[in-house]
Amino acid sequence: MAHRITGYLEEEAIHSYTEFLKELDKGNIENVKAPAIAIDYWRLPADATLRDVVMVVRADEAHHRDVNHFASDIHYQGRELKDNPAPIGYH
Repeated sequence: MAHRITGYLEEEAIHSYTEFLKELDKGNIENVKAPAIAIDYWRLPADATLRDVVMVVRADEAHHRDVNHFASDIHYQGRELKDNPAPIGYH
């Protein structure tokens, strides 16, 4: 159940980041240069912007969503994660 709830929380995060991107695209939020810590952590180009950071963070949240829903599905089926790796290309 914890994996399913976490998957839904990640879905809400994706929605929030999508709304943030819309505000950036409308010009309501300034698309400033990405902070150095984000450039380093996400291995972004030196000229990355806030929009670039939000894009990679949103993609990461989508990955977390998928992994948690996958884990919940496996547990629901009465199987163990260690015995059921995600398919190639899944993550």
